[in-house]
Amino acid sequence: MNQIMKTLSKTKVQRLIALVLVAVTVLYPILFRESTYIHLIICTLGIYMIVNTGFDILFGYSGQISLGQAGFYAIGAYFSAILSKAGVPVVLAMLFAATIAAIVGYVLAIPCSKLVHHFLAIVTIGFGEIVRLLALNGPTKLTGGANGIGGIPPVSLFGFQLTSKAAYLYFVLALVLLFLVIKHRIVDSRVGRAMQAIKCNPDASEAFGMKLSRYKSMAFTIAAFYAGVGGALYAHLVRFISPESFSADQSSMFLVMILVGGMGTFCGPLIGSLLIIVVTEFLQQFGTYQMLIYGALIIFVLFFMPNGIAGTLRNKYYHLLNKLPGRAGKQEAK
Repeated sequence: MNQIMKTLSKTKVQRLIALVLVAVTVLYPILFRESTYIHLIICTLGIYMIVNTGFDILFGYSGQISLGQAGFYAIGAYFSAILSKAGVPVVLAMLFAATIAAIVGYVLAIPCSKLVHHFLAIVTIGFGEIVRLLALNGPTKLTGGANGIGGIPPVSLFGFQLTSKAAYLYFVLALVLLFLVIKHRIVDSRVGRAMQAIKCNPDASEAFGMKLSRYKSMAFTIAAFYAGVGGALYAHLVRFISPESFSADQSSMFLVMILVGGMGTFCGPLIGSLLIIVVTEFLQQFGTYQMLIYGALIIFVLFFMPNGIAGTLRNKYYHLLNKLPGRAGKQEAK
């Protein structure tokens, strides 16, 4: 009976938290319409959450490190900008751009599935740099070269253009929820369990008949698609893109967000994205000391929380749960 009451109370708390989050999400852009800069920051945060949610499937669940996610991010941004300026409906252009990023990710995964650790990291660094150089040195009429692409059309839904940051915020948050649900379904599926098994012990997984290259390629493709969606959202948010926005520093930031938040967890990419965005904005007031403090904070988190914030909290939760009287009694009975 007590267990049922605890379950019901836990469910009520979860529902209450969900309702509060929905209320804040709906009311915030309405109550604070003039906070354009804050809306821009939240939209950027949502975009990073989408990219890192897909990146976590690649890095956190399948165990493949990538330092070239900015390359897929750039592919989504550039192709969506080019297609939409050519007259393709914006939402359709974004979908095409993300699909192209996924196809490139799959092609890249074919040779990369045989690589591990620093070898894989070096190849992905090279890929990201190649994409940036193609955008920089490509045909000026297509990529804009060093000047980038301006005048990118805004997103239009059912004839309504999302020109304001407050309206765009709803669109981004809706996609964040959608891709979180998709990730949850993937992780809980047979494919997700196979990826986790390959990460833990690839040799044993292969001995049980799992085709490593297949699942690694799937993880690369999913992460590339998520990054492509994020890049497309970014392009139509700022409505101007240039090669400087897709450098290796951007890939490093995605990796830091995953490591700080906690890889291989549902909330890790969300926590890491939020924390790094907040810290970056807060540290701007320190001028030249910004990167010094930023680096020290990252080292502190990774040193004292090697599993990231979400991973550390999860481990402590299970550790405390095992100390409960009922759970301890069950373990002794076994």
